[in-house]
Amino acid sequence: MRFDSWSAFLVMLFAVVGLCGLFASYATSIPLERGVARSALLDETLQASALPDGPARLERLRPRLGSLGAAVLDGTGALADRIATARALVVDEQQRESSSLAYRTRLMLAVITTLAALLSVGILNLARRTPGG
Repeated sequence: MRFDSWSAFLVMLFAVVGLCGLFASYATSIPLERGVARSALLDETLQASALPDGPARLERLRPRLGSLGAAVLDGTGALADRIATARALVVDEQQRESSSLAYRTRLMLAVITTLAALLSVGILNLARRTPGG
C-alpha cells in the first residue's frame, strides 16, 4: 500500500467530516445551557421578590429577563404563578431548540459525508484513468 497525494487528500476529506462532527457536538449542549441559565434567573427573580428591597431588585433583573421580563414582572396574578408559567415556556423553548438543532446537525453531517464520499469516488476514478494510477 502506497501513501501518495491522492491518499492524503482522501484522509483530509475524512478529517473534514470528523471535524464537522466534532464541532457540531458542541452545539448540541447550547439549548440545555441556555435553559438552565434562564431557569436560574427565574429562581433569582423569585428570591429577589421576597427581599425588603424586592421591587428595586426586580427592576434591575428586567433587562436580564429579556423576553420573559414583561410577562413575569408586569403580568397579573401571583408572581410565583407567573414564574411557573415562564419556566414552562423556557422548557418548551429548550425542547424545540434542541430538536431543531439536532435535526440540522444530522442534516449537515449527512450532506458533508455524502459530498466527501462522492468527491473521493471521483478522485479515485481520476486516479485510475491516469497512467500509472
